[in-house]
Order: sequence, then structure tokens, then C-alpha cells
Amino acid sequence: MRKPWSISTTVRNPERLRDFLRVLKQLEGQSFDTSNQIKYQVLLIKERIYKPLNIPVDYLKYYEEPETEIPYKVAEQIFIMQKYEDPPMRGRQSVNPLNKLGFSIAREGYGPIIITDLGNKFLSDDYEIGYIFFKSLLKLQFPNPWSADFSEKEGFDIMPLITVMKLIKKINGEAEKKGLDKNEFNLFVPTLIKFDQVDEYVQRILEFRKAKNKDEYINDFVKMFYQTTTIPANKINNLFDYGDNIMRYFRLTRYFKVSMDPLGSNWIIDLEPSRKVEIEQLLDMYKGASIKFETVTDYLNYLSDIEQPLLPWEKRDNLEKVVQTLKYDTNNLIKEGKLQISQEQQTFLDMEIHDLDKNQLEKYKDQIRAFNLELKERIKKVKLMSDLNKVEEIIVTLQDIKKLREYEPEQFEKLVTEALKIINDEIQIKPNYPVDDDGEPVSHSPANKPDIECYYKKFKAIIEVTLNSSKLQWVLEGQPVMRHLRNFEIQHQNDDVFCIFIAPRIHIDTYSQFWISVKYEYNGIPQKIVPMTSEQFAMLLDTLLLLLKKGKRFSHIELYELYTNIVNESKRLVSFSNWALFIEKSLADWQQRIIKRCR
Repeated sequence: MRKPWSISTTVRNPERLRDFLRVLKQLEGQSFDTSNQIKYQVLLIKERIYKPLNIPVDYLKYYEEPETEIPYKVAEQIFIMQKYEDPPMRGRQSVNPLNKLGFSIAREGYGPIIITDLGNKFLSDDYEIGYIFFKSLLKLQFPNPWSADFSEKEGFDIMPLITVMKLIKKINGEAEKKGLDKNEFNLFVPTLIKFDQVDEYVQRILEFRKAKNKDEYINDFVKMFYQTTTIPANKINNLFDYGDNIMRYFRLTRYFKVSMDPLGSNWIIDLEPSRKVEIEQLLDMYKGASIKFETVTDYLNYLSDIEQPLLPWEKRDNLEKVVQTLKYDTNNLIKEGKLQISQEQQTFLDMEIHDLDKNQLEKYKDQIRAFNLELKERIKKVKLMSDLNKVEEIIVTLQDIKKLREYEPEQFEKLVTEALKIINDEIQIKPNYPVDDDGEPVSHSPANKPDIECYYKKFKAIIEVTLNSSKLQWVLEGQPVMRHLRNFEIQHQNDDVFCIFIAPRIHIDTYSQFWISVKYEYNGIPQKIVPMTSEQFAMLLDTLLLLLKKGKRFSHIELYELYTNIVNESKRLVSFSNWALFIEKSLADWQQRIIKRCR
């Protein structure tokens, strides 16, 4: 029976790979023998990266009190109590996606564990997620000499990233509907196992679009692919799981544009328009067939060499074409959007590139791309500000806790970012989630940064958001929030600095710990933290909407007064529960006062 390809069935969300790699780093230089395979899985349990299904009663307290560190011996006992038939296999399975994607070389009989240059870049504080996954996925190929999975004997001959680019480009050239929707991608991408099947699969996609009974077509296609007359339901479900997983990896490269609803249930994937030239150059250089290697060593050298494979725009003439296209697109954006830019920005855009050396040209390319994104954000903000229906939609969503529970984390961060921009009195609202070339989030903010940074004339703030409303909220969010705030305070020592913490519901433990930090101290110094439910945060927008309908608005000064009042009152109150009630009352009083003031 044939099988589809996949990137990782172990780790659904690619961002989690960094945690798996961080733990593997502890074993670097040692042999990945059976004892270290077990040790690796035990360390994953110890670091709470992996939670087994069967937790012995004696150790439940470590999960009921997640702030308590799990000792290695306890993690080891938890692992033993799982009674796996092949215990070392668990470690091999966990390390497999790291090996497959070129972040590590960890296998028994292949020397000491190595974290590759690309893997070390991934672990660095300033890693660029698009670069990491583009370089990684460009090397991904089936078959390869280091893996028995997806072999040539089974019919595989594909560089998935390149072949899927070719597939989407071809379908876009033959159909009015551009890109692939969720069903098309999940059905036809994991089953595309050879580079020379693109034309065949384009026709299948066109047939699927015309089919009146989609479910019947899916069943018939899956039977054909697996070469069987009966098909278990899990085989179809697996295809959709694999496809969703592949999409999540591909969009991180920024060479694909994914249009997704906030719940993540429906999406369309297409080639990124702003990287059209780079994509065309890639498709001219690679046909999508797997690269042949004489030995496993040759393949491992290729995998661990961050300079491989060759990129077409490493040649100067190709790089110039990329830059010229970016300049042309940016000038068009300014013209069509009727944007005003400074003389300095115009001079930058008109720069003569022939005098730049290759490194300068690379830097200039990145600067133009960033400027292009800045202009797109300006256009989006103008549209957002003039669309009162959109403001009402955001308010309703923030008030709907049930709906918010189904949001993707990055979409919740985007929702709050849009709300902050609508207030429109900032120097800068800076979300830290990675974005595509249109400013849409491709993942949530990294763990080492605040979710959103806000810069106003009167004060500065970080915004931390979470969809978690359980008792784990404090454990997962409390310490990181206070640490992010302290780092931000240090960076801006001459400013008033706040943290606004937003969640659909705020757990009592979270109120308690933030109240202690505000009333007393965090590491010796009090902090200014304002916890709000999403519904309370919506009151700020609701107030603004009422004013906008009268042609008025409030400023960041009024926000400063609100936040300061909430922080200062904590000094007088005797309990965090009183503080929680006071926050609710303060918001209601503030809303009435602002509306009255603007009559």
C-alpha cells in the first residue's frame, strides 16, 4: 500500500521544535545510544515539553502544581511507568523531526550528537523564523540516504517545497480560482510523491473543483492512491492532519501566503506575490526532483552545511532583479495608496543599486521589504480607522468568550493589536509575532519577548495576551509576563512603563500574583500591571466607538489616567479580590467620565 509524505507527526506546531532542540542541546557531544535515547525522552518529561498519558498517582502533584520543578528521578520514574515495549524508540521518535529538518544529527552509530549551524541559529535569541524554515524545508527531500521512510522503492522522488510551488504556480495559470483551499491542499499535497506528477495533479484538482459530490470524489481518490477497494476513515483523516501540518511549516518560510479565518478552520494557501521573482528563480534552478548523494556522509555534510543548497539570488544579477522588483512594487504601492512619504524615504527608494556591493545589496533588499511592509500597515490602519463596522466586529469578538476559545493564539494577538491601533494615538504599536509580507501573523510571539509593545508620548507599555483561562494561566503566563515587563522597564528607565494583561478570563491565582507584584514587589521593585478580561478591554473600544460616532475620540492621556488609577489603588486595597472588583468598577467609571467629558 502506498503512503503519503509528511513532515512531522510528532510535533504538529513547528514552533515547538525549538523546545525539543533546546533539550537535545543538553546532550550534544554524547552518543545517541539507547541510554541517551531514553535520557532524552526523560528530559523532555522533566522540562514539561512532553506529557505522557499515564501519570502515576504519586506524581500527579507535579502536574497539579505546574510551578513545581520535576526532578530528573521523578521524570525517569514517570517514563518507566509508561511500560513502553521499546523505551529507546520514544527518544528516537522525538528526535526524528529535528534530524529530518537538518537541525541536528542524532542517531546511534553516526558519532556524537551534533546541533547543526542552522539548529544553533534556531536556538539563538534573535533567530529569524522565516530564514530558519526556508533553509530547512528547501533541503527536505524524499528519498534521502539517511532515512528508510519515503524510499525510491515506494515511488518517492520529490523536493516537497519546490514541487508544491510548481503545483500552485501551474494551477494558478490554468484556473480562475487562485491557490489551493484547505481540502485541496490536504488531499493532493501529501499524496504528491513525485516531482513529475504536477501536471497530473493539476488535472485532478480541476476535476475535484468541478465534482458535485466532493465526499465521493475524496473517497475514490484516496482508494486510488492507497490502491485498495476499502478505505478506513483514519486514512482520510490522516491526510488532513498531514496537510494541515505541512501548511503550518510552509507558511513559516514566507514564500507562501495563507489566508485563514481566526479559528484556523478554513484557509487558502497561495504563492507569496511579493516574492514572485525569487520563486521563479528557484523554480528555474530546481525541477523538484530529489538530489542524489553517493553516501550517507555526503548527505549529512549537505544537511549540516548552512550555505547549502545554492540559492539563485546569491548571484548578483539575480539579486538585482529581486531588488528592482521590490522597488517597483513599493513605488506602485505608494502611488495606488496615495501615500505621503518623506524626502529621506524617497531618496532611499531611488537609491542607485549598481554601486552597492553584494552585502550592501542584500541589506538594501531587506530594508525595502521592511519599508514595503510598513506602507502596507499604514494602508491597513487607514482602512481600519474608517470602518466602524470592523470596530464593532472586534468589540463583539472580544466579548464572546466561547468564540475566543477557538481562536489561534496568533489571531488573538492580531485582534488585540488591531484594537490598539484603532485607538490611534500611539507613536508605535509593535506586535512581536512573526508576519508574512502583508503583515499577517504566521505564528504567535516568541517566548522571549512581550506579545505587543506600545509606545506613547506619555508612557510605554507591553501587552501580554493569552487564551488560557485555567489555573495553569498563572504558571504559564505569570513569571514570563513579569520578567518581560522588568526587561522592558530596564530598557526604558526614564519612562512610566505598564503591562496590560488580557485574557478571556483571569484566574484568581493570576490576580493574586500580579497584585503582589504591583502592591509589594517583583525582585525587589514594584511593577505596574493592569489585568483585564477581553470583555473589559472591549470597553475601551466601545467607548471609542461611541465617541467616533460623534466625531470625537479619547487620547492616550486618558488611558494613562485609567492605568495609573488601577495601579495606585492596589496600594490601598487589602486583598487581590478587592482589586479585581475595583478594576471592573474603574473601567465603568472611566467610560462614563470620558463620554461625559466629550459631550
